[in-house]
Amino acid sequence: MGAVVRTIRDGYRENSRVRKGFRAMTNYLETRMSEIADFDFQKLIDELCFCVDLPRDDFHDQRLSFLLMAIGREGRTLSAQHTAMPGILTTSVHKLSHDSAVFQVCNQLAAVNRTNIESFDGKTVLSLIKKCSKIYSRELARAKKARRKV
Repeated sequence: MGAVVRTIRDGYRENSRVRKGFRAMTNYLETRMSEIADFDFQKLIDELCFCVDLPRDDFHDQRLSFLLMAIGREGRTLSAQHTAMPGILTTSVHKLSHDSAVFQVCNQLAAVNRTNIESFDGKTVLSLIKKCSKIYSRELARAKKARRKV
């Protein structure tokens, strides 16, 4: 088993195990929130739960994508007036450090939404989450009824 390698390549932070040519990037959207020990990431989750008035304990062992889906499905609105003012959600995206977990979450959300992270320069983390998390709360298309011509 190889050592853990941390590199910055094209603005992506890779936590990977080098083993026979295998490299895997940490997917912050699909990793359980309790497994990510980054302080700013945990603060982001606390602020999101506070913003939409959901108990943090309900999502302790869940994924971030599940939290975003729960926010969308319950019809909770993410707004700046419900956030703690000098927090992570009100920070501008271009001011985040490229090796921080919060920047990687923003980068992965933008990639899921098929947009470039640079298009959110000057916008807050909250506005990026509002725009890009809609993919997790989409309603499934209704099944079409079978029609038969007679």
